[in-house]
Amino acid sequence: MKLSAIAQEVRDNTGLPFTPRDAERVLAAALTSEDIWRIIDLADVPVMALCSALRAMERAGWLDFSRGRVALTPAGREVVREAGIAPALELRCGRCGGRGVELGPVAQIAEKFRKIAASRPEAIQQFDQGYVTEDSTLYRIAYLWNRGDLVGKELLVLGDDDLVSLAAALTRAPKRVVMLDIDERLVDFVRTVARQEGLEVEVLQHDLREPLPQGLLGAFDTFFCDPTESLRGFLAFAHRGLSALRGPGSAGYLGLTRREASLSKWRDIQRELLAAGAAITDLRDDFHDYVNWPYIETMRSWEHLPVKRVPGREEPWYRSALIRIELVEPARVENAPLSGDIFTDPEAATT
Repeated sequence: MKLSAIAQEVRDNTGLPFTPRDAERVLAAALTSEDIWRIIDLADVPVMALCSALRAMERAGWLDFSRGRVALTPAGREVVREAGIAPALELRCGRCGGRGVELGPVAQIAEKFRKIAASRPEAIQQFDQGYVTEDSTLYRIAYLWNRGDLVGKELLVLGDDDLVSLAAALTRAPKRVVMLDIDERLVDFVRTVARQEGLEVEVLQHDLREPLPQGLLGAFDTFFCDPTESLRGFLAFAHRGLSALRGPGSAGYLGLTRREASLSKWRDIQRELLAAGAAITDLRDDFHDYVNWPYIETMRSWEHLPVKRVPGREEPWYRSALIRIELVEPARVENAPLSGDIFTDPEAATT
């Protein structure tokens, strides 16, 4: 059996995009590690498709799961040798974690922010929450600062279990910070911390399926969000953010993974962003490391994993890119209500 046959089997079984190159990525990851979570991390293939690929490779006799590990069989190693597949390597900068920016002045708020974040509400599945590490949030703020999108700017944060609003306000650099979130726990937490620390953060409870309040439209220089990964949900966040920007020259920041988004979905998202009047100016892969959430065993992909092991809290496998966009013309988006489910699609793995 060839890689192309594995790819076809995955497509037939799941209806998801999957290429021979994706199959190669899975085998390269299996050459590096036998741990399921590390393979998910290294392969950079949507989890639902990856699980199907692992099962197909087991049926082909390439993989063995009997010891609670993902082990290449002799037949699998022969396939790897014939295909010239090398082990997956991570060659990220040890200083910045591959983010391409230093903390600079943001380092001055790091200790305070970490203390604040330690008591934040736990992530819950209802809102598809999963927050990034404190370092990831701090580097976000440094990146905004570096690109001229923080100092003296008006910043809108759409969904904030990562506490970007508090980190930004702690720097005293933005002119204005507004945070919106559907979760009453987070709204109360950010409001309480802002009051205790003397921070200027406007906090609003808001469901982004509903239109943005009129007073927020066209009022901001920068927006930040880490959307849910379904295509509809991602665009809901992106379009709300774009509708809040002043116009050309204003910027938006979004997180996007490969864990729940194939390159086909990435292409669809890019087309929509361009059609909305924005240009993609920056893309930093694996910028964000996520803290493992408490509902791993009830997320959609759990039952599909060929090897089941709950990862440790400090064992990152879910990562996402940081994407910066900038309006080059007035945003072409609607501020209309959205009905129904915006959290799931066929590639959704963590809902």
